[in-house]
Amino acid sequence: MTKNYCAAPWRGLHIQVDGGISTCCAGEFKLGNINTDTIDFALSNEKLKEVRRSIKSGVLHKEYCKSCINASENKVKSERDWHNSLNEDFDINTTGLDYQFPVIFDARWNNTCNSACAYCSPHFSSKWASLLSKRDSKPVKDNVEKIKLFFSNNANKLKTVAMVGGEPLLIKENADLLNLIPADVTIDVISNFSVDVTKSKVFEKLLARRKVLWHISMENIGERYEYVREQSNWQRVLDNLKILGNEVRNPPEKNDHEIQFFSLYHLFNSTRLCEFKEFASEALSFFPHKFGKGHPSKNIEIVWQNFQSPDAICLDYYGKDVLDECIVELEKYLRTDVLENEGIFFREKISRFKTVSTNTSIDTITKLKVFIDRHETIFKNHGKFKELWPEFASMIDKNL
Repeated sequence: MTKNYCAAPWRGLHIQVDGGISTCCAGEFKLGNINTDTIDFALSNEKLKEVRRSIKSGVLHKEYCKSCINASENKVKSERDWHNSLNEDFDINTTGLDYQFPVIFDARWNNTCNSACAYCSPHFSSKWASLLSKRDSKPVKDNVEKIKLFFSNNANKLKTVAMVGGEPLLIKENADLLNLIPADVTIDVISNFSVDVTKSKVFEKLLARRKVLWHISMENIGERYEYVREQSNWQRVLDNLKILGNEVRNPPEKNDHEIQFFSLYHLFNSTRLCEFKEFASEALSFFPHKFGKGHPSKNIEIVWQNFQSPDAICLDYYGKDVLDECIVELEKYLRTDVLENEGIFFREKISRFKTVSTNTSIDTITKLKVFIDRHETIFKNHGKFKELWPEFASMIDKNL
């Protein structure tokens, strides 16, 4: 097996919120659009065959695979790792250039969402679209039927269906999709968990399934959570975790549901990591049937993700003055009970941060100020950033 192989171009399917078709969410260009093309056409066109040829020769396609190439260079897990882990029987040496069958389906029907996360956009959030008077992304009935038809004919090899969004618990099409998916398929949900789950048909159907991986998307707690994820409610998140905790059991008692926090690492949590880790430990108590007495877990597992955009809160653009503070927090975090992947992720950050010798540029500080001013103007919470992150607010005050 070649070192740079990837099964996704042969065995993945990703439908974007605007109808774009690719084989994974990391694919850098669209292979077609469900508004104008059939799924079969997109998965068999010449652009994708070019990607497959490149991978078969032992080289990831420099354009389509750019995201995973960057992840590999930064020594972090990528979309490619996920696809390959679910395709252990895939042999690139014997396969041809034709699409085989979907093992992973990433379903993003539209941008319906109740939150306006600081780093999100109208493209992925209907709440942002409403606030900025942008057009929503809504599924066309014919397109929904196309997807349902494809999976009614191609569901026998499925291993995982990823439900993202928008907010997947609010997207009614997910409830219909769950009726088509075989019982032994894992549903991987990434949810902000700040919706009324008692009124969500999707949540109800997910609880009835045997295999679900709950990725609860958060990286801050309390007021900082609500600032970064505007329109979300921290107390509701806590209540929902307790509701889920009452339902989740360890197999074979009832189901095989796993819970993880899906967390982005950026400026807004860079000096509060240990606070979040402490919450992840306390959250075990919400799941008495899964993490009861004698269970070895020290906290709900945190899956840390690289953050790239917007620049204003991406640590790649900050200097020694900020990164030195980040290193202090990271070293403190690494003295807690961390999993292997956490350790690799954050030790790489420390190594990179220590190479930076100049302080944060005026350009980056200005971008941060503009970002904060815009955020607080839209949500009418002027001065909240200064209250919650005084260390970064003082940097703005000193330099601008």
